[in-house]
Amino acid sequence: RTTQTYENFEMVVEWSHQKPAGNSGVFVWVTPESIQRLTQAGKPGLPDGIEVQILDHAYTDRVKASGGKTDWFGTNGDVFPVRVKMTPFPPVSPNGQRSFPRKHLAKGHGEWNHYYIRAINGEVRLWVNGEEVSGGTGCDPSTGYLCLESEGSPILFRKLRIRELP
Repeated sequence: RTTQTYENFEMVVEWSHQKPAGNSGVFVWVTPESIQRLTQAGKPGLPDGIEVQILDHAYTDRVKASGGKTDWFGTNGDVFPVRVKMTPFPPVSPNGQRSFPRKHLAKGHGEWNHYYIRAINGEVRLWVNGEEVSGGTGCDPSTGYLCLESEGSPILFRKLRIRELP
């Protein structure tokens, strides 16, 4: 996680899944309480905040092959709240919680992708490889830490930059 909290900011990061079906993300506006809870638990878990999904395309195939439903998530570019509040931009998931990307623009595992995240006054927007695809508004809280997350599959991050905005 970052050492400081952020409210209004721009973030750029490049990422590359190293194996098929990788599941990862960037969390914005993560609550200090959830960081403390995870640290004290001493085991993996998701913090409370807004997740910007980084999901390899093969993840959907893996879920389908195991008989699971795949209509509740998109792929790269979903933006959704984890134990916080957000009103997603359309298109939305069937349960109304996730902003699905308008286009699937990410490249597959082994290739580099570019995310630009802009978060201002409780609104978060995501651009994937140069095109805006998803986001949400009414985020509460709208200040907190920024975190990188991986759910057990190798992923590389590079060229991460954060710029605070007024």
